Amino acid sequence: MMAWVTDSPNFLTGRRLPLSFRFHVAMAGSLGIGGDLTRWTDAELTEAAALVAAYKVVRPVVQQGRLYRLASLRTTGQLGAHQYLSGDGQVVVLAWWAPQSSGTRLPRLRLAGLDPDARYADARGGREHDGAALMAQGLPLPAVSDFNYGSALIHLTRRP
Repeated sequence: MMAWVTDSPNFLTGRRLPLSFRFHVAMAGSLGIGGDLTRWTDAELTEAAALVAAYKVVRPVVQQGRLYRLASLRTTGQLGAHQYLSGDGQVVVLAWWAPQSSGTRLPRLRLAGLDPDARYADARGGREHDGAALMAQGLPLPAVSDFNYGSALIHLTRRP
């Protein structure tokens, strides 16, 4: 599936969405950039470069891994999330949410298909999680700090 990062405000809806949100949604497919880069600020171009680099790291898992649809905005009204799992124990979670009340805690995402006896380390901070706990209790998402759309990219690696 080809998925595009478009400009904000969106040309059809007029909705303003954070650049990271637009990238994280598009990362759920074969990431493309359809926005007018000549109109992006230097800060947006720098952020976009970092997001493209992050996608290049997780792209093999997203495009070739097993897909688990963990949550849908259509059914939950507040949260959408996909999990991708590779044969070598790489886990990529892409989550996005609609505006929430300030201080709202999003529900934990119960992951699927993991080895319950394995430990999984977060690529960003190294925090480790038990596979069984990730499937039973779920993965915590960041607290909502404003009334805007939000998103997260989480990359976990199974420890030997």
